[in-house]
Parts: sequence; structure tokens; C-alpha cells
Amino acid sequence: MNIMILLSTMTVWLLLAGCAKESMPQQIGQSSSGPTITSSAGPSESAAASAILNSSTSPAQLKAILAKYTTHQIKFFQSLTIGDQQNAAFAIVQGGDVWYITASEAQKLKSNIAYSADNKFNAPFLWTVDNTKIFKCESSAGGSSSRSYAWYVKGGKPVELPYTGMNLLYFGNGQFTTIGDNFDSGFIDGIGAGHTYKLYYLYWTTDGLKEYGGLKITQQQLLKVKGTQEIIDTITEQGHIIDEIYYRANNLININYHTGDKQNGDFGNVTLVYKNNTVTPELAYAGSNSSKAESFKERNLRDFSYGGIYQAALFSKIATYPDKFPMN
Repeated sequence: MNIMILLSTMTVWLLLAGCAKESMPQQIGQSSSGPTITSSAGPSESAAASAILNSSTSPAQLKAILAKYTTHQIKFFQSLTIGDQQNAAFAIVQGGDVWYITASEAQKLKSNIAYSADNKFNAPFLWTVDNTKIFKCESSAGGSSSRSYAWYVKGGKPVELPYTGMNLLYFGNGQFTTIGDNFDSGFIDGIGAGHTYKLYYLYWTTDGLKEYGGLKITQQQLLKVKGTQEIIDTITEQGHIIDEIYYRANNLININYHTGDKQNGDFGNVTLVYKNNTVTPELAYAGSNSSKAESFKERNLRDFSYGGIYQAALFSKIATYPDKFPMN
């Protein structure tokens, strides 16, 4: 399975957020040789203080500050506003070090990530989510895998986000996708093989990211929904056995299925979008002339599968689960 196809597909239908400005407080450092500002300052001193407090640090000045900490060439640089006209920046330098720069200092956030400016799929992003700045960069892990690193700015300081997965992407309204990759397309004597890449969905909270965990439901529950009988019939008529079915609070349903036995078999899945007591299957690998949702009758069942086995959660520690299935 080609990860480039998956990433290209995602690029078409995901709405990525760009950079925007926000207001967050930041303290301004003052050297011992600088002016002393007191409540009894005269007009000229007050004007000087106001100029300091309202000045902004330009990208060129931030780059000069970074140059005091590293001599490596800057490969990526993105400035942002973190206070009243006070700028900061994220940067990646030659060798893969990630930096956060303010008017007073530069802080190394990560060392030696495998970043390539020539790889468009590894392009860093700066998102604004609920007035919070989030910076994400991708590190190639070798082959077709990668790892996402991300930080959000809180109180003028960067805080690393855990549980970001692979190719973390933001598509608006606090909603994210990430990829869980595994070797679970098939099993031989219980050993998994075949690299798969499955989409999982996350959402933003004031404390970071949460995942839409899957509530396990039965075929009988699913069949109460309009349109599911045809989908179940299509899967079983092609010789597959239905396994776990998960309903998630963002109204997605994942159906796992397999052929053979679980120790020596092939595994696949179908994702359904639930709305108004009906479902629409999602096409996993849409071409330029294909819609993301198409009838099973018009396409091969494999076109609807990311391959492998969907889990209830990719990151169980941050997963939240629905209380019940709407058709209960």
C-alpha cells in the first residue's frame, strides 16, 4: 500500500489551516544596563517605556537571536504573534534541530528530526486553533513511515503535544486526523505482515488533544440503520467474516472483517459516515475523478478499505468514548 497515495488523497479533502495572529501575554526582559522604569518617570522616560512595551521583534531580529545559539543554516522559519506586537518564531535548522525563538532567547525543542525541505509531505504547519498557536513538523522514520511532532504556545511558552501519531493534520473547527500505521494486513501463524495506514480522528481541548474512541456495537445494532444491510451483505457475500464494529462520537463507524482464520488470514475494514439514521461508505483511496463516498456497487470493496484492523483507539490514554449508539 502506497503511503504517498494516502497522503495525496488526504491533501485533497482535508482543509488545512494557515497562520493567523493572536494575543497572548509575554513578559519582556530587561538587561541591567537598560533604562530603569519607575512610577516617577518623566514624559521622556514614559515614552521610552511605552516604545519598548509596544515594539515588535522582526523576523530578521529573531533570526539574529537564533544565530547566537546555533550556526546551522535555517531550513524552515515561521514567525507568530504571541503578545501585544511581540513576535516569536519556530525554526528548523540544518541537522534537524527544532527551535522556538522569542525576543529574549532561543530554546531547542527537539534534536535531529529527519526533516527534508524537499519533501512536500513533511511540510511544517502553524495552525491557530481556538486562539492557540500549534506548530507541527514531520520527521521521516524511514521507508514510508513518519512521526509528527507538535507544540502549542501557552503563556508565551511552547508546550509539546503528546500522542500526535503520523502526519497529523488539522481541518478546521478543532478537528484533526492522524495516521496509525501497523503491520496487520495479513497474518501467518499469528505474525502480522503488510504495512497499513489507518485514519484516526482527534479534537482539540484546552488541555491538548483528545481522540474519538470507538464504542463496540453489534451487527444487530448496526442493521437498525438505513443502508447497512447492503453493506453487510456485500462484505459477507465476498467471503469475509465481520469482526469488531466501532461507533465514534464524530459519527464514524469502522467495520473490521477478515478472510481465512485470524491466525492465517487477511484483514480489511470499511468506514461509514452516520447521519440522520443512514450511512454512507467512505472511499479510502479516491482518484481525481472520484468522490469520497460512493456505492459499493460502483467500486471494488478493497477501494473502501485502509487495510488491517481498526482498534477502539490509537491512543487509549487520551480517548473518549460515546455513552451509547444512537440507535440503542
